[in-house]
Amino acid sequence: MHIRTLVTVLQVVWYGLAFTFATIDNDRFEGDSCVLADGTNGTCSRDLECEYLKTIPQHSWIKCSFDKNVSIVCCRSPPKTRFDMKSRSEQMCDSFDSFNDAANHIYAGTEAGEDEFPYLGALAFTGGNELAFRCGANLISDQYMLTAAHCLTFERPAFVRLGVVDIVTKSKTDPPVDIGIEDIIIHPDYVPRPLANDIALIKLNRTVTEDFLKRICLYTNISDPSPDVKLSIAGWGSTESNDWEMSPVLLKANVTTYDREDCNKILIEDKTPRRKLLKLNTDQLCALGRNTTGHNTGDTCVGDSGGPLELAIGRRRWIVGLTSTGKICGTSYPGIYTRVSQFIGWIEKEVWPEN
Repeated sequence: MHIRTLVTVLQVVWYGLAFTFATIDNDRFEGDSCVLADGTNGTCSRDLECEYLKTIPQHSWIKCSFDKNVSIVCCRSPPKTRFDMKSRSEQMCDSFDSFNDAANHIYAGTEAGEDEFPYLGALAFTGGNELAFRCGANLISDQYMLTAAHCLTFERPAFVRLGVVDIVTKSKTDPPVDIGIEDIIIHPDYVPRPLANDIALIKLNRTVTEDFLKRICLYTNISDPSPDVKLSIAGWGSTESNDWEMSPVLLKANVTTYDREDCNKILIEDKTPRRKLLKLNTDQLCALGRNTTGHNTGDTCVGDSGGPLELAIGRRRWIVGLTSTGKICGTSYPGIYTRVSQFIGWIEKEVWPEN
């Protein structure tokens, strides 16, 4: 006797965000066996505990059931061994406050909402007695921020401005949070040309206690999100490729990762001498915004360095990459980002040293 399992497509509104699942018609619960979209076996797990979701598009997620407001999905997990344990970064991520829902979180080149990037700050420089903002930085603990190394090599920032979308206009009702800098830690293997290991830590001079400022998790998966997975970028950088003037308000856009080999071909074929880049290092990845016609819809630009390449699943955020370099913004050339997953050991040693 053959039993045919009925498979349907169900659209679920969860925390205000619509997800489309291919789902089996009978509920399965956490720990039960299940079948993934590619036909292989999996285990029903809580969505935020499933690393597999970070690398596949949402239309390939298989729903098992719900536990209150938590979605239980079919997950491909690596075989567990007696040596298996969560990294320090993953343990800390579990303790971070959740974000608001991700509805309307990603658009192409539009102004960000007040609470969409509560971990992102702007670096303030005071050279020449004038206040200038350049580069972004991301709160990853209660006292450390992650940014691009090249933002810190020529001048030390005076402070980091957090908690606002508009970094210029000071509101009396919602003033910015300006925090001084105690220390700057540039990756020991950073080199400017050819650019490599473009990552650095900023130690703030006090602990962040404001409840509206949130920490973002580190992306620890060795596999990058697939080109079908939506990511977001954000920054106060220029909106024009030939204009160095920063945007006074935080802008966001929708991007996806770019195939490494395709990206390398584009970099190699570019003949502009002053923009000549070598092939991607293992610590770099490409990303670019696209619309349905294939035209560019989102890219980072001058001044966005150090900002996030962010993955959102439900009420949790992961920083996949840091805006690092690229060619002409707003064109078919992908932006180049530092792969955070390559530096987890170094970050953990500096931010959460073992006693």
